[in-house]
Amino acid sequence: MARILLSGANGFLGRHLFQHLQSLGHELFGTTNHPASDNSVLYCDIRDPLSVDSVFRQVRPEVVIHCAAISSVTSSAAQDYYRVNTVGTENMINSAMSMPWRVRFIFVSTAGVYGNQDTDCLSEALCPKPVHHYGMSKFCAERLLMNHSATLDYTIIRPFNIIGEGQFGQFIMPKLVDAFHRKLPVVRLGNIEVFRDYIDVSDACELISRLTFNPAAIGEISNLCTGRPVSIEELLAILAEITGHKIKVEVDQALVRKNEVWRLLGDVTKLETLTGGQIHGLNLEQSLRRMYTAQRVS
Repeated sequence: MARILLSGANGFLGRHLFQHLQSLGHELFGTTNHPASDNSVLYCDIRDPLSVDSVFRQVRPEVVIHCAAISSVTSSAAQDYYRVNTVGTENMINSAMSMPWRVRFIFVSTAGVYGNQDTDCLSEALCPKPVHHYGMSKFCAERLLMNHSATLDYTIIRPFNIIGEGQFGQFIMPKLVDAFHRKLPVVRLGNIEVFRDYIDVSDACELISRLTFNPAAIGEISNLCTGRPVSIEELLAILAEITGHKIKVEVDQALVRKNEVWRLLGDVTKLETLTGGQIHGLNLEQSLRRMYTAQRVS
């Protein structure tokens, strides 16, 4: 079992991943940028190298899983993306290299680094073309990490759209689930002619764990996806069937992104090779039922 430091333990993926790895018997420590009452979750401002160093000296991790980030693509403060996602990652890298052993370093990047490509299926071999600051800041962090292959056993993971209970409301899936839960007559969205590749958070945690402890994944970049494109229309149809409620969608120009990635569909070939199994695609109805049930009881 490993001694693991997981940054962003208070985030959507971080919370689920922390619990999953603990259930496997690993010794888990997390970081948060908010005061924490749990002794295994430590305050850390990843923008501050002294704050990061302090946490590393306390935890002395064998494995680092770096999830902490600004993950919304719509923030208006462009410089914050780079302060947190790029400089913050560099601080994590430098502290990991200060350990007296070779640290296993998992960087949770984003499929947003691909941008718009001339192919429907995005593989790790493509040259990234990020179109927004979120994707660009993550790609910059990837490049920083690649510069340290001689001293860190890194793996870069590019998640597509992770969904599940507890996801923050600014993302499309919880926004739609909430609208159907409240039986709203209308929901206002941005670009609706988009396709996304959704993966359930429980599946994502299991796959991240497999990648973390597979030596063959060292030095590799891997998608985290299902390989199945899903439209807004399909999401609405499934939620209508689950709830018995129909809802009208209106396009809100204030929510329309100027630099939209229209089709995000991941190639699962490398992921299947590195995790030792076939990726069977998401059962969207099952995931949406869980999210809807969680919304009703909250």
